[in-house]
Amino acid sequence: MESLKLNFDTEILGEPRTYIVEVPYREGVVATSEFCPTELLEGSVDLMAAVRGESLDKFMADCKRQLHAMSKITEADSELDRHIGGLMAVVMDHFSRKDTIPFGDLLIYVDCFSLLLKAAGVGTDEIRTIYPRVVKTIVDLYPDNIDQSLSSKSITSSTPPLS
Repeated sequence: MESLKLNFDTEILGEPRTYIVEVPYREGVVATSEFCPTELLEGSVDLMAAVRGESLDKFMADCKRQLHAMSKITEADSELDRHIGGLMAVVMDHFSRKDTIPFGDLLIYVDCFSLLLKAAGVGTDEIRTIYPRVVKTIVDLYPDNIDQSLSSKSITSSTPPLS
């Protein structure tokens, strides 16, 4: 796999901001799962199954949607809160179009969120801590809207809520 650097330009509180996201890329597909714990995936998962991704176009659109939502947030206590707001806006937009979201698709949204956090300078250890907490919080808030086709059983029982 080659490495692909993608630039995303946006404005946050009227200030121009560029996020540079670096992802593995091969044959039109971006690997997004750098921060996803394999415990969130059902059953025995080999390394290749744990590497999730989506087409380059869809990945770019997902990141742009989160950044667009972030640019609309006028008040946030921290940059992390702004990123979480962007993620939640995308998830809520998905719910407005479709009543449910497959768990795997939710993980893709959180993958994009995590890669944007990395591009914002958040440390990898912190992102690895945040990732399962964000997923658990969304699953706990919207249990009837999450299609459990990819089990989230381990996240709902063992991960403390995002505080």
